[in-house]
Amino acid sequence: MPRRKKSLTLKAFIKKIFGFILFNIIFFLVTSPFIAIYGPFKNVKNAVVEAVATSMHHNLLTYFMSRDQVNRIIARAQNVAGNREEKPVSYRFSNHHDTEVKLTRIQGARFKGYLLEIHDPTRVMVGVAESLGERGQTTSEIAKQCGAIAAINAGGFIDPKGTGNGGLPYGVVIHNGCFIFGGDIKGKVDLVGFNYHGELIVGRYTVKEMRLMGIKEGISFGPPLILNGEKQITKGDGGWGIGPRTAIGQKRDGSVLMLVIDGRQPQYSLGATLLDIQNILYDNGAYVAANLDGGSSTTMFYKGKVINKPCDLLGERYIPTAMVVM
Repeated sequence: MPRRKKSLTLKAFIKKIFGFILFNIIFFLVTSPFIAIYGPFKNVKNAVVEAVATSMHHNLLTYFMSRDQVNRIIARAQNVAGNREEKPVSYRFSNHHDTEVKLTRIQGARFKGYLLEIHDPTRVMVGVAESLGERGQTTSEIAKQCGAIAAINAGGFIDPKGTGNGGLPYGVVIHNGCFIFGGDIKGKVDLVGFNYHGELIVGRYTVKEMRLMGIKEGISFGPPLILNGEKQITKGDGGWGIGPRTAIGQKRDGSVLMLVIDGRQPQYSLGATLLDIQNILYDNGAYVAANLDGGSSTTMFYKGKVINKPCDLLGERYIPTAMVVM
C-alpha cells in the first residue's frame, strides 16, 4: 500500500510540473509581443518591430499600435541605410561571356547560407510568375519554366488580403526591356536591375529614367547596400533586425554575386542583419549591391533543386519574380 501511494504521489508531482511548464509556455507566447513592443527593453522592441514591419506581415503590428506608427517605422527602416544615391553607378567592364558559375557556402556565428558567383552578367535575367498580378509561383517553378541553371527570389510583393499568394508585385517588373508591371508609376520607385551592358543599377528612379538608362531586367526592392565600392550602412546593423536574407551584388569585373542567408531556424541558422549581408558581399568584392526580398521568400535554386532551407513550414513561398541565371 505505501508503494502505491508513493507512485500516485510521483504521478501527481509530474503532472504539476508539466502543468507549470505548459502554463509558462502559454503565458510567454501570449505576453511576449506586448513585452517586446511595450516593455522597457528598447533594443528588443526596435529589433522585433522593425523585423515585422519590413516583412510581408507588417499588418500584424496594427494589433499593437496605430497604422501611422507602423508607417513611420517602415519609412524609417527603408531609409536607415543612409542617403540613396540617385546617379547610377557606372563601371564599364569587358564581358568575355565566361560561362563559369561558382558556389560557396557562407557561415557566420549565427547564420548559414550560400553565395553564387556568375562571371557573365548578361546571363542574369528576371523570371516572372506566369499569372503575375493574380498568383505567384515558387522560385524553383519560375527557374524551371525559364530553363535556368540557378535562381534566387527577387522583388517584393503586396499582400492586401493576407493570402500570401505572391501575385501582386511591389513597384516595377522589367524583362527584356519591357515594363511587365509598374510602367505607369508616377514618381520614383526602388530599382534593382541590369542595363543592356550587364551593369547592376541600384537606387530610386522614375520610369522615364529607367527607360533612358536602358534597363533591360529589373524589379523593385532595397535598400542599396554598396554603391561605388562604398558601404551604405555605416551606423548600427541596418535597422531590419535578424532574419533570412537575399541580396545581389556585382564586382568591378562584372561578375554577379547572389547571396542567400537562412534564418528563423534556431537549431540551424538564426539569420543575418542588413549589415551582415553588406559585409559578406563587400568582402567578396562587390562594388554595388542591394538587398532583395527576404524572410520566408529567401530561396536559392541551383542545378535542378533548392539548396538552402526556406523557413516557411510549407516550403518555398509563392513570389512574383526571381533573378534567374540562364
